[in-house]
Amino acid sequence: MKLTAFISAEDVAAHILGQDITGRLFPAWEDREAWGRMPEKLRQEWIRAAERHVGADLPTLRASAFMAYFTEGSRARYEAVDAARRSALCALLIAECLEGQGRFVGDIVDLVWLLCEQTTWCSPAHHYLSRDPAQILSNVAEPLFDLMAGETAAALAWTSFLLRGPLDRVSPLIRERIRLEIDRRIVAPYMERDDFWWMGFGEREPNNWNPWCNGNMLTVALLQEMAADQRAAVLSKILRSLDRYLEVQHEDGGCDEGSTYWARAAGMLLVNLELLYRASGGALQVYDQPLIQKLGQFVYRMYVGGPYFVNFADGSAMPSLDYGLIHLYGRRIKDDRLQALGQIGMASYRIPTEGMVSIFQEMISLAAYADIQTEGTLSPPLVQDCWLPHLQAMTARQQDGSVRGLYLAAKGGHNDESHNHNDIGHYVVYADGKPYLIDIGVETYTAKTFSPERYEIWTMQSEYHSLPVINGFGQKEGRAYRAREVAYERSDTTVRLGLDLAGAYPAEAGVKAWRRSFAFERAEGRDAAITLREQCTLAEPSRSVRLHMISCRRPTVAREGRILLSDGDGGALTIDYEPEQWGVAFERIEVVDEQLRRVWGDALYRIAFIAAGEVERGDWTFRITAADSEGEGGTA
Repeated sequence: MKLTAFISAEDVAAHILGQDITGRLFPAWEDREAWGRMPEKLRQEWIRAAERHVGADLPTLRASAFMAYFTEGSRARYEAVDAARRSALCALLIAECLEGQGRFVGDIVDLVWLLCEQTTWCSPAHHYLSRDPAQILSNVAEPLFDLMAGETAAALAWTSFLLRGPLDRVSPLIRERIRLEIDRRIVAPYMERDDFWWMGFGEREPNNWNPWCNGNMLTVALLQEMAADQRAAVLSKILRSLDRYLEVQHEDGGCDEGSTYWARAAGMLLVNLELLYRASGGALQVYDQPLIQKLGQFVYRMYVGGPYFVNFADGSAMPSLDYGLIHLYGRRIKDDRLQALGQIGMASYRIPTEGMVSIFQEMISLAAYADIQTEGTLSPPLVQDCWLPHLQAMTARQQDGSVRGLYLAAKGGHNDESHNHNDIGHYVVYADGKPYLIDIGVETYTAKTFSPERYEIWTMQSEYHSLPVINGFGQKEGRAYRAREVAYERSDTTVRLGLDLAGAYPAEAGVKAWRRSFAFERAEGRDAAITLREQCTLAEPSRSVRLHMISCRRPTVAREGRILLSDGDGGALTIDYEPEQWGVAFERIEVVDEQLRRVWGDALYRIAFIAAGEVERGDWTFRITAADSEGEGGTA
């Protein structure tokens, strides 16, 4: 699909260029009636958040914080302060629009001036975009357009656009300064360079950076004052760049960056589409296109229930998703299940007070929160089955529309996905909506995360996923390392997935074939079971074959041939195996990273099944069932 096939230069000229879009995107500050209709609860929360920034000391960005990324590998010292500045501006701007009394304008001006004087808007982690990346400080003469630079530009553009009158009454130089800095730091490099990889004009495949950066560029192009021919040129390039993103999306809508990144992938694509839709008064839209719809639907197809999502790749099992965008996406494509997921998340919505805060998305959340109060409650989107053939990912639950019973998700694919982990054949299992066999996720990002040393990080390695270790070797990274002979089938009673893992391992592992098969038998109650079958052929006999399972529950031996994973609250999962074929060892993994501790607590467990004797050919089965805390209920 290409946007340019649906939105031409003539369409842009007719519906956007030369049009007064004031009020099309959001109400102007002067439209007090419109702002007065916003939800009172959120109005008060935003005002309280803004009041904390009134007269507060403005956060300082030091050169040493920028250099800390290169000298210590720390992203947080710089990025935390950078994000705090935008977060404060967002709170002050939205509160001023909601209240309309002018009492936050002075602090907004201070923050605008501070951001305009900031040496660079680019994160040090993205300094590799420079033509001289060896430097450990930013070159003010080479503005770089990364995610953070785009976010800062968009925040300033919204401030200038929404507070035109109040800022000009202080001084017209404020908005002129914003225009000059955005032109220099964002518009010029965007138009002069095609070598920012995220644009998609080179050999590297674009990922979520593309719609994210383009969404911020589109914000600037729509809100900033510029000549019609310049605006037309910028909009043309945005559409061409977005085409490159859409060209590499899977037809099934699967996001290889995982559900956690949905808000920064499909969600940011929605930001672009919605800006065009609103700016054109609804004339420019592609919400009826199948790919656009499937990209939106991916997020609920990965929804387990409660706070949990399938979290392959750099994802969290309990992600912080943008439910306002999810709700809007559902309304635009007329999908009740997507809209329902938005309702679920917005029910516990609280305004963000720190971290990544984007003004457009928060405005969308304001509107979504108001809309939901007048909507009927939709059924939770607990889909029974999902198979994404291009992504090679499947999910299945025991009961359609319910978290009761077993839930299985598994994947194939290759080991060069965006935000890749070496995880071909990996799977997760939940019971009654609770996690038992898990994907660990990713620790807090550091300099190492997106470097040649990425796979030195334990969470990226196949050895810390539920996968075989063969002759001491785990899987390797790279597109050549992929699943083979992938086959999926389903019926009302059974779901099956089979794939050969041998191609994911290096030649040194000596594996000719490793057929992993899942059979999910959807019987009633505790009779439901997931059977995992492993069939292998090795190049020569080996005494070093291990199978790992990763759990957030402490494993115990319920009886010979049965491992029990108890949730401590009456629920449990059992794993039945042939004890004469396997020795078993349990390893406790201390969780020190705060991002992982928030989800899993202070410990995880690696269950190691160690093959007894020599293996040249193997054929083993494991049976996974839900049970009570004593290990009863599952059938062996």
